[in-house]
Amino acid sequence: MMETAQDICGMIKGPRRHKKTWWWNEEVAEAVRDKIKYGKWKKENMEEARMEYKKSRQNAKRVLSSAKEKNKRNGQMT
Repeated sequence: MMETAQDICGMIKGPRRHKKTWWWNEEVAEAVRDKIKYGKWKKENMEEARMEYKKSRQNAKRVLSSAKEKNKRNGQMT
């Protein structure tokens, strides 16, 4: 029964190996943390809260792409 289950479902080789994220830094972490305004927007359902969330989301995207580009230029992609 175990062999049949193994044939049908397959088998994984082992635990995942998590690679270090080369572009993550404190500035990116702060920008992503600021996106918690999403919960406020969903709770209040107000246009003003939605606009705050949109601004924080755009800022997070900008900071993230900036950090990636900066590290690419420095050759730190490992």
